[in-house]
Amino acid sequence: MIENTGHVISQRVRRQWPAALMMRIAFCLTALLTALPMIEAVAQTAGARTFNIPSQPLNRALRVLADQSGIQLAYRTSVASGATSPAVSGTMSTEQALSRLLSGSNLQYSFTGANTVTILADIPAGAGVNVDGSIQLDPIVIEGQRESAWGPVDGYVAARAAAGTKTDAPIIETPQSVSVVTKDLLTDQKATSLADALVYTPGVSVQSQTFSRMVDDVMLRGFNLASGSSGMLRDGLKLQSNVYDGGQEPYGLERVEVLRGASSVLYGQLSPGGIINGVSKRPTLEPLHEVNVEYGSYEKKQMSFDFSDALDAGETLRYRLTGVLRDAENWVDDVPDDKIYLAPALTWQPDAATSLTLLSSYQHVNTRFATPLDYTDVSSGRIPRDLFIGEPDFDLYKGDIYTLGYVFEHEFDSGLKLRQNARYFHSDVDWNYMMGNLSPVIDGDLYRLASYRTEKSYGATVDTSLERTFDWGATEHTALLGVDYYRRGYDSHRYRGTGFVPLNVDAPVYSGYPDIDFGTDRGSDNVSDQVGIYIQDQIKYENWILLIGGRHDWSDSSTTSYQNGIESRQKDAAFTGRAGLVYQFDNGIAPYVSVSQSFSPQIGMDTLTGASLEPNEGLQYEAGVRYQPPGTNILLSAAVYELTQKNVVSFDLFGDAYQVGKVRSRGIELEARAEYGNLGLVSAYAYTDANILESALEYEVGQQVDMVPRHTFSVWADYKLGSLGLKGMKVGGGLRYIGKTNVTDSIDVLGEPVSVPGYLLADAMVSYDFGALDQKYDGLSLTVNARNLFDKKFYTCAGATGCRYGEPLTVTGTLSYKW
Repeated sequence: MIENTGHVISQRVRRQWPAALMMRIAFCLTALLTALPMIEAVAQTAGARTFNIPSQPLNRALRVLADQSGIQLAYRTSVASGATSPAVSGTMSTEQALSRLLSGSNLQYSFTGANTVTILADIPAGAGVNVDGSIQLDPIVIEGQRESAWGPVDGYVAARAAAGTKTDAPIIETPQSVSVVTKDLLTDQKATSLADALVYTPGVSVQSQTFSRMVDDVMLRGFNLASGSSGMLRDGLKLQSNVYDGGQEPYGLERVEVLRGASSVLYGQLSPGGIINGVSKRPTLEPLHEVNVEYGSYEKKQMSFDFSDALDAGETLRYRLTGVLRDAENWVDDVPDDKIYLAPALTWQPDAATSLTLLSSYQHVNTRFATPLDYTDVSSGRIPRDLFIGEPDFDLYKGDIYTLGYVFEHEFDSGLKLRQNARYFHSDVDWNYMMGNLSPVIDGDLYRLASYRTEKSYGATVDTSLERTFDWGATEHTALLGVDYYRRGYDSHRYRGTGFVPLNVDAPVYSGYPDIDFGTDRGSDNVSDQVGIYIQDQIKYENWILLIGGRHDWSDSSTTSYQNGIESRQKDAAFTGRAGLVYQFDNGIAPYVSVSQSFSPQIGMDTLTGASLEPNEGLQYEAGVRYQPPGTNILLSAAVYELTQKNVVSFDLFGDAYQVGKVRSRGIELEARAEYGNLGLVSAYAYTDANILESALEYEVGQQVDMVPRHTFSVWADYKLGSLGLKGMKVGGGLRYIGKTNVTDSIDVLGEPVSVPGYLLADAMVSYDFGALDQKYDGLSLTVNARNLFDKKFYTCAGATGCRYGEPLTVTGTLSYKW
């Protein structure tokens, strides 16, 4: 429905929330308040833990013991099959809990290491006898500290992730492509933006660093994730309301999860390309103290710190404080690159069954917006790479982001887990810039038009779920039932200059603050609500794993134009599903197949039919195989897919909207992540055929989507040189090849679409641990990183008037101290 109100609707008018939404919010809050009184006080006994294991099948009870004690459990189920455990409750050591759990059974245990327990059955009649006379029995082995899907990883290889299931699940059991960029990889490669963090991940396309220093603009499998709230997540929740809100600071992340392909079954309104989920640093079990001082190219001066420790003797209350302070210039003249990032976090964990973590952050960015340029000016080099084409007295990009949220989890006596994640996000951005892409350079002059923008946005989201693991006959189930809610607001005021302002690119003379037409506000106020209910079950039977899920969403959104006062309002509802099957061979090979869906509502009207726009719909078929050799820290992955999006809105030459667009992406992705001795390795290859099948513009049909190369390849490796006599020294390097990309709306003299050339970039790293020289220097290290080592000149283009230069050679030295 479109209504001409005849006046500008004030941004201060409060919209009434539907009663159904209020009821769901009340449900979420009630669930949390109901769970809090169940928290038990923990005894201050050294070396003890609080266990809460109800009577149940022994196999299940042993898995619960492993979860509550923080150790990993691997065993043959036949040893304990058919047995029922007694209830174990109270504060005690792990050994005491295990002893009580096995009482009344024919099983015995012995500790064969600090974190290793061998459980043996009493000697049965006819048991096998070894040559030395010992009895041959099936063991249950409990060993090592279990990795968490929300926690740190040593090295480059993560074994678990939550993005694909919303549970703490092994990646090898997830029937969809998942990559995890670990904190160690972020540190070794010195990523300064989320785009930097993902350049060694298959299927990812990013804008140049001139753009990503401000915002996160990423494409997955040929589809954009940065348009509004369509795929950029933080801690499993949607983060931004608009791409220009600002980017995520990599130093504040424990890991970055990339889930490729249609995934609305878990997250609601999404781009079909998938999601990128940043996992915040959280308080640690062990004390953590780290300070880094950096100096680098373009007068970069930065200090970062990361502290975590307990606040009470019983270690039930722990904190973490992470921060970045940066004062820097940029390779573009007159462009600062300053940032302040602070992220306090607090965890309260009174017992093994309950935890509450408060997460907050503040980020301030001071830089200048990198205006897109015309293809002809960039491809020819007519505009120098380091030339500032704005106005020093006018251009700015200043943004402040605030977040406050929590992660709550409680496990009931029955084994039922309640989780609730919530966050409030707020962003204030002022950014003025001179648009330089309205025409190419004419006789040495670039004709620019001023753009003046102030924007406020917010996002309020909560996700409440119940997880239950249980056995049913010969099958093991992990069932998940949840409801989530997301409210976003984006209020933008946009004004233009009164006329073009020339700048001579050969001998620039700046004109000062331009005249702005404040009488015409081209902005709008957008508010939307989304509620979704989802259900999922992971079913294990012998070596088979079936993942099946469904979701129903309700969406209500409205947009009010400040220029003409017209309000567009739209309601949509959709069901999405997913099904996948994995088979795990004993040798570590795990093939899988899956099908999944996505949807994303759109505001507006179809010019051809006069009807409201239907939501975008995505459908993906994927088949793949993973290989994780037993006893190694290696994960190899391969996938093929077909991903189609329909109901895409395309615009004709007159700007009219037609919902006739259709895009299909087909591809192959290969990935290797490994830690082998002194070697760390990350490698990826992707073939992405993202083709426009239908469009209102006839010339677009059959073309490759802008900014999506058909071929990309990357490899990063580091090696510790201690075995070669250089103790404490580590070297690393990487190559990134990005193939040529299409520019759909530009043609050459032969009438063919033009292309952005492919390019090969090299990165390098060398570090030295001074503790290897003398113990008194333990914790002190120096690292030098170089990006684009050979200073390759390149550019990226999102259309013929959306081109930007890439990052030149950049060198950074980092002195770190950890204690």
